[in-house]
Amino acid sequence: MLKKMLVFVLVLGLISIPSLAYAQDNKESIQLYVNEKPTNIKLMTKSGTVYVPFREFIQLMGYQADYSVVDREISVKIGKSKFIFLPDDGYISGSGDYYELQRPGIQIDGKFFLPIRYAAWLTKHAVKYDKKSNTAWMVQYGYGQEKEILDLITTYDRAFTVELLASDHMQRSYLTDSKIAPQVSEIPDRIYNVDITSITYESANQALLYVTYIHNNQVMDDQHEIVFRIKKENNMWKILQDRYLSSNTTLPEDIDKSVHTIKENFNEKQQNVLSDLRQYYRAFNQKDFDLTYKYTSPFDIERMNANAVDEWRTWEHITRASFEYGDTTYHMSNERVVFLGENQAVVHATLEWSYISENIEQNHSIYESLIYLDYANGHWNYSYDHDISENEEDPNRMLPEIHFPELN
Repeated sequence: MLKKMLVFVLVLGLISIPSLAYAQDNKESIQLYVNEKPTNIKLMTKSGTVYVPFREFIQLMGYQADYSVVDREISVKIGKSKFIFLPDDGYISGSGDYYELQRPGIQIDGKFFLPIRYAAWLTKHAVKYDKKSNTAWMVQYGYGQEKEILDLITTYDRAFTVELLASDHMQRSYLTDSKIAPQVSEIPDRIYNVDITSITYESANQALLYVTYIHNNQVMDDQHEIVFRIKKENNMWKILQDRYLSSNTTLPEDIDKSVHTIKENFNEKQQNVLSDLRQYYRAFNQKDFDLTYKYTSPFDIERMNANAVDEWRTWEHITRASFEYGDTTYHMSNERVVFLGENQAVVHATLEWSYISENIEQNHSIYESLIYLDYANGHWNYSYDHDISENEEDPNRMLPEIHFPELN
């Protein structure tokens, strides 16, 4: 009856471990190591395939296998999935689907043996065979990879470069590595924490991560979640997919104290910051290109131009085009300096933004913002602003599925 049901063929012949798939029959038992530790399990070779005594192996992995004499089937629960082995037919049932094994299990003296490739796949292990020492090695997916993965997602958040992305990342072709080193922030961190809330290894070379970042500094308390799918390329972990799940930004509870301290100790300097920022918005609203250029961070202009793939994406071209084809204005109110360093400052303000395009389509919004400035050329210059009132939650907390061959 099983053969009449829908069968999905496991293309396990594609596994790139020919020393296991085509090993010669060996009268000597093969020593098995799991995660670099020797085991008491002895493997056997029959007709060029290496087999593992399944019940002993499953128990070693911390699972329990059951055998039904009536149904002549062996079942085992691994995580949330239940698998059923029918030695006579060579089928595996997992999560309701049926798979035909190219090399079914065998029974010897009442003991069930399964090809080691399938046993490794079921328990999420990679496997290789050293013919010279007659030894098989199994390594659990992700074994010893924790630090490298943590370093990857930390660097992604703090010092992103395109080289962190896999070659087939959907956005890689649109991004370029900055030719200008990022500025070192003068704003002191209070808390910075990266928490991998969950990790699921889909194979030896792919994993799904849910990561929470907590970044609290003197001007902002930020927590955001990202889901990643990562893969190994050239023996290095890379980002294959990434998407924000949620973001939550608030002002620190002692922000008023910071404002008061700045006014008390650096009143003239903080007044210069506010005056120069007002000058920038005045120039922008009046479409005064030269004055807007003067009060825009030269570091940001240089970085944007260095990364531009053509003249249409330079700061100058984009700014002139925005002045010519649209009418964008910013009106700032309730502004106050919340951080004041030697070369960097941050202003907390309410921004009222409006935009009218050529076809008279109008957009308008009012939001709380942190506005970042750099000091250069004898005055303060606008760098960018961050909307702290826009906290989001993605109801779909999964990345789109990508099919990976189970064994490759």
